[in-house]
Amino acid sequence: MSVPWISIGGAVLRRTALAALTVWIVSLVVFSALNILPADPTTAALGPEATPEMRAAYRRLMNLDVPPVPRYLRWAHGMLEGNFGVSVVSRNPIAPELAQRSVFTGVLGLASLLLSVLLALPLAVLSARRAGRILDVAVSAFAIAVSALPEFVVAIGVVVIFVSNLRLFPVSSNGIAEGDLTALVLPVLTLTLGAAAYVFRHARVSVIETMSAPYVRTAVLNGFSPARILWFHVMPNAAVVVVNAVALNAITLLSGVIVVENVFGYPGLGQLLVQALNANDFPKIEAVAVVTTTLLVVINLLADSLVLFLDPRLRTQVASGPR
Repeated sequence: MSVPWISIGGAVLRRTALAALTVWIVSLVVFSALNILPADPTTAALGPEATPEMRAAYRRLMNLDVPPVPRYLRWAHGMLEGNFGVSVVSRNPIAPELAQRSVFTGVLGLASLLLSVLLALPLAVLSARRAGRILDVAVSAFAIAVSALPEFVVAIGVVVIFVSNLRLFPVSSNGIAEGDLTALVLPVLTLTLGAAAYVFRHARVSVIETMSAPYVRTAVLNGFSPARILWFHVMPNAAVVVVNAVALNAITLLSGVIVVENVFGYPGLGQLLVQALNANDFPKIEAVAVVTTTLLVVINLLADSLVLFLDPRLRTQVASGPR
């Protein structure tokens, strides 16, 4: 006798293990890559005028004189305990700054994803129900145009309109650190436009395909109201595509966040990563890389798990698969 929910639980556990393996591999690759680079973190911290004695003392202090394998194991163990080490430039613990920046980036990313879904889904439904008409053509063309633009171009356009012309917001968004929520508006708007265009295109195609499915035509012949057909027959199937699109969008948003945070001076992980790269601050680079990878892996894991629950075909496939 098949026990589908136990099978689904096993599938989720397997994907969780794969997610943990992915994070470990990324941490290993990042650590190895930074250790073969010619840049010297000791020089970045002390400057080129430092004496050999000063350099040797600093390398001992920062464990840079330890062989790579023991240093990686020590570093990975510290990561698991929430200890991300000390910045080789500022010599301050990385964890407090990383935690604060992660919150800012999380707020920026979640707000952008949520607004993109709230904007894209109604437009996708309207366009799908009027496929080929003026509204559908106009919205689809705008979505394609926005999707083709790099984030920094969209950011420049937002600055020109809302800062230079309308003078509604300051160009810098560093006020978020003092609790100024208006600092979120321009970065969120920039990211939302691209994310909404991506979700809209996928959701529109899914709604059009679902509306032509046999069971939807049967519901129409049975006299069900358009609202009931939309919410009980079309949207549950379109939701699977939307969830996958949002998960993939989160990966795309990572590059967008790096660009947008640096354009607007938003104090998130993207800005921290660029600052660490410019300063050759290896421990900080490693910490940001692992944290962002973990966030993306968790988002994809949640999306995969949600799709399993939303899509009855996948539930049946998992339940009937080998155990």
